[in-house]
Amino acid sequence: MAKSLDYREDQLFLSPGNPMTPVPVRPPQSQEAMGMDIKDYLRVLRTRKWWILFATILGVAASLGITLSMTPSYVAKATIFINVQSAGDSAFARGQYALQRADSYPQLIGDPTLLAAVARRVDADVSVNELRRALSATNPEDTVLIVITASAPQAQQAADLANAAAPLLAARIGELENSDPKSLLVTPEISVPASAPDDPVSPRTTVNLALGLICGLSLGMILALFVDKVDPRILRPADAERVTGLPVLGIVRGSDDRRERGRRDNGYRQLLSSLLLANDGDLPQRLLVLSDPKAPTVDAVELGQTLASMGRKAVIMQSREGAIEPGEVAEHPGLCQVLAGQATLTEALIEMIHVPMGYLAAGEPAAGLRRYDVFRRISPLIEELERSYDVVVILAAMGAQPIDGAVVAAHCDGVLLTSRQKKSTARALRRTLEDLAAVRSGATGLVMLRHPRRRIRPRQG
Repeated sequence: MAKSLDYREDQLFLSPGNPMTPVPVRPPQSQEAMGMDIKDYLRVLRTRKWWILFATILGVAASLGITLSMTPSYVAKATIFINVQSAGDSAFARGQYALQRADSYPQLIGDPTLLAAVARRVDADVSVNELRRALSATNPEDTVLIVITASAPQAQQAADLANAAAPLLAARIGELENSDPKSLLVTPEISVPASAPDDPVSPRTTVNLALGLICGLSLGMILALFVDKVDPRILRPADAERVTGLPVLGIVRGSDDRRERGRRDNGYRQLLSSLLLANDGDLPQRLLVLSDPKAPTVDAVELGQTLASMGRKAVIMQSREGAIEPGEVAEHPGLCQVLAGQATLTEALIEMIHVPMGYLAAGEPAAGLRRYDVFRRISPLIEELERSYDVVVILAAMGAQPIDGAVVAAHCDGVLLTSRQKKSTARALRRTLEDLAAVRSGATGLVMLRHPRRRIRPRQG
């Protein structure tokens, strides 16, 4: 019978000091139930940093693209000084008159006749409406100054517009005010002519890039939190321990990483050493390794070799589809045929002398094999294997038909739950633990299947 780690209704999980000893603690809760604190936010920002970096680069690139596509705008300014002369008034009275009248002069810059004259003077092929948008005039508060501002896509063009408009506006002011020059004479003078600006006023590249950086960084943080919420993949061992409450006993190479086969993998030795420490120096005689039905599991050959190097002869019983090497079990009966009574254990068992270890493949699905038959016949089959082998390792999957990992778990001493680095999700791990709890079984610990390295193509020639 399986050594249950959550035998009661309130579920029992592992203590950090002794993972094989059940202690009553709270089951792991999801982030939705507990909420997120500052540590969770920092964890998301650390583990999802590539999303943040991608969004930040995208924001800066978009800002740079928009900035480069914008037409630059240069601004030049010319200043007119309003001088009032009157023989019968004091200097103070003349100044007050100039202040009162100066506020009305900027409106004259929109005169179509004046704008047409500016266009002729600069010899520019622009319409009156375009000049009206490019030219403006203001009267700074409490001054007798008129500032003419001109904007253009080129620096010299802006200066030419301002210098062309300033004398025309001054002349227009003189025409309107000097109806009686003997008693009152208003003389607008160009005090500061416009010069070509060195830098455009828009677009402001530095400001736009800073805004793009801030927007991209903000979007990246929101995206990282969203991705972590909807698809919280296991990126590190600490993530797996956090979401399940189980210790990670080892980080090993998976069965799909065949190109790495033959290289020494200390992860399996670490895994078995952790199991020894967790079980007071003894390995579980019946060890179940649970994984996703559509995902790889541990490397059976590597696990058998590591057990053999520790003086333990193991048999690997594969209750899920797949094999050590497809060619080795072609047209060979497997576990399904043995449980269905279509083959004997001796016919199905493969002895790998070079390891040494035994291997029992899953075999083709047998017609008529029911879960009832699996549950009733699996324990005698394991007992028969225990007469010849020190350790029986069962590679199974949750929800597989007809050999469900939850059914096999009831007959094992230890259960290892596999988690694929960068592939498995917290939701899938929690669901597996719930399925184990439903049959009054618990997990001993976690095994991380590390992400396979990319194949590096050799250089040709």
